[in-house]
Amino acid sequence: MCFMKSTRVSGVKNITRGVSRHMRSIGFPESSNTGIFFALGIPIDIPDKSVSLSFYFEANYGLPYQWNSSYFYEESYFAKRSLSRQLIYRVFTSKMESLGYPGLDCLLRIICDIARYSLRENGVFGDILQIIFTPSMSRSENLPNEITEAEQEQHCDQRYKRCSVNPLDLVSHYINID
Repeated sequence: MCFMKSTRVSGVKNITRGVSRHMRSIGFPESSNTGIFFALGIPIDIPDKSVSLSFYFEANYGLPYQWNSSYFYEESYFAKRSLSRQLIYRVFTSKMESLGYPGLDCLLRIICDIARYSLRENGVFGDILQIIFTPSMSRSENLPNEITEAEQEQHCDQRYKRCSVNPLDLVSHYINID
């Protein structure tokens, strides 16, 4: 250490200022990215059917394509997406319409049916359906009155008869327990 302090390196008195190192980097082809994913599959016990509920999580990252690129974003690069009932209901309605059913009537019918029948026997999947399709289970989200009124309706199949299929029948069935 004493030797370095007393020696001049290329005419610079302070060695910490005189020695520099170029930042090392690697360049990838333009628009390259890398990612990581995680998938979780939960089998649903339905006799004579092979059904599972899957959750898929994925994260993608853009790779630098210039050799001297050292970009860092101070702020969030992607805007935070908010998951709301309105969005879920819009997706559900759109999907039902793409299958040829009246989307809004089917949405109102599933809200009505879930309010009338317990889904406790369906485990976690039933709990998720109960939370999503029961508007009164969370704070007000300024939903249209017809959606909040559907939860109070007593005669679901008569009131929402335009929806010829009960969406709950696609994922569950009723069991009478005496």
